[in-house]
Amino acid sequence: MMVFIGGYRLKSRAHMAAGVGYLLVTVAFVCGAGLTAPADSTADRGTAYDLAMAAFLLIVWLGGTLHTLFLQLKVAKQAPPTAADRHSDAAVAAAQWRVQRRAEARELVRADPGLAWELRIGRPDIQGRQYDDGGLVDVNHVPAAWLAYSLQIPQPLADEIAQQRGLRQGFTSPDELIVYCTAMTPERMAVIRDMLLFRPL
Repeated sequence: MMVFIGGYRLKSRAHMAAGVGYLLVTVAFVCGAGLTAPADSTADRGTAYDLAMAAFLLIVWLGGTLHTLFLQLKVAKQAPPTAADRHSDAAVAAAQWRVQRRAEARELVRADPGLAWELRIGRPDIQGRQYDDGGLVDVNHVPAAWLAYSLQIPQPLADEIAQQRGLRQGFTSPDELIVYCTAMTPERMAVIRDMLLFRPL
């Protein structure tokens, strides 16, 4: 029966027919055993017949089992990717690494601001940086053009951020961008929040 089910999932008529064949042969052999049993009930002939029957059933059972395992492997290959498979994707792994890197760089800014400044954390606009901060963007210092490029936001929004930070001597939190920049929506902020850094001017 498992061979038939596997053939059905694979849309293979050959495997489905094989599954039906296994079933019919087994039923026919078992049902016919009583009809064709040796009339002579001597121990030797009875034992030989029983052994032959057992061997035949073993062959059918073993063949069906191996066939079922083969089909299970084929069905598994056709299954959609699981969450674990998606997480093994190189691009996803790289993105996860950058998220972790941003967390480490942010902690460095908190623990050692001088070293973080020396490493140019949050300053993708500065050439020759050697420290990879995972894509942090210092909102209070990065030029408007780089805000648009690094955060993938519209240039008019980047210009508004630059204008408002000058009027307010810099921002201190992501929420202030939503309050003071009309084009900054909560939905857009949810996407870029993890990339933002706010060093004082």
